[in-house]
Amino acid sequence: MDQTPGKGRPRIGREEITAGLLWLALTATGEVVLWNAPLLPARYSDTAHISDDAFLVLTRLAIPVFAFVVSVLVVSLLRFRSRGAPKEDGEPIRGSARTIKTWLGITGGLAVLLIFYPGIYGILELQRARSAGMDTEEPLVVQVKAARWAWTVTYPDAGVTTGEELVLPVDRPVRFEVSSVDVLHSFWIPAFRAKIDAVPGLTTVTTVTPERTGSFDQDPLLRLQCAELCGLQHSQMSMPVRVVEEPAFEAWLLEQGAAGMPTCEPSGTELRIVAQNIAFDRKCLAVPPDTPFTIELVNNDAGVPHNLSIAADPEWTQVLFTGETFDGVATRTYEVSGLPAGVYRFRCDIHPIPAMSGTFVVKEAEGS
Repeated sequence: MDQTPGKGRPRIGREEITAGLLWLALTATGEVVLWNAPLLPARYSDTAHISDDAFLVLTRLAIPVFAFVVSVLVVSLLRFRSRGAPKEDGEPIRGSARTIKTWLGITGGLAVLLIFYPGIYGILELQRARSAGMDTEEPLVVQVKAARWAWTVTYPDAGVTTGEELVLPVDRPVRFEVSSVDVLHSFWIPAFRAKIDAVPGLTTVTTVTPERTGSFDQDPLLRLQCAELCGLQHSQMSMPVRVVEEPAFEAWLLEQGAAGMPTCEPSGTELRIVAQNIAFDRKCLAVPPDTPFTIELVNNDAGVPHNLSIAADPEWTQVLFTGETFDGVATRTYEVSGLPAGVYRFRCDIHPIPAMSGTFVVKEAEGS
């Protein structure tokens, strides 16, 4: 700004006018693009629009601020750029109390606005929407357990556990109970705009009502993704999500329950199982009763710890054997005492997920 002779007040010059006109043009262009361009992906839940609206409000308010910074930089570079090394200091710049007050007033007003809208207002709107959904219909409880680097989904009312996909009914409230067995993870379904931390030793809860059907094959945002950096294979910690009609969901639950536990026949007392990509290569192991046996565990996951344990019950309260934990790539051979005839469980204690668990059958071989 120029100085008015004798008064010491700043006078608006050509540079300020140019920057102002450029700011208006950039702001108008940005707002028009934001209002008309399809920037946000498809929504699959009843509360997703609340998050989208908050994002759009913040973006609309950010456009004029960003345009102001760009305008000042462009005019400064074109008008006051240096040509060679400077020979002396530039003229001192004296601020204006009016400019400072105006700047603080505008930025302070924006901060207060954002605290109340979409801040507090958006949180209250989310709470109201979720409470309304829970009050009108009995929610479907889904327990989600995180472990490096996979998800385990349990439907406790149906007694179904899976590590393959998350299947949900459309138009029915869902209560997710999220936990972690090792480190901090984050439960995130982009298509639902639903996200909450999975904290070791704590169960966190979030609710959502899917409002349209779809699958991961149709839209890659329909996936359960870890959104908290949790280690080597963090980026691969995802699970497909599928939203179906209620009859199809009930049929899927029945199919999962009917699948039951895999069975196999004993083939000797020297067993071998391979752990690779956070999964065992076998879902069933079998040995003859009352006979000592060995289990060779091959850990092909470099730098990842695994072990193998055996328990008598699905709740894992009666542990019969716990093998040494070791990092891959390596192999250990466990020696186990004989077990009475029966059906047991085995798993990796470090990653107690469906991909690293199975059925341990102790019985006489057929034809023996």
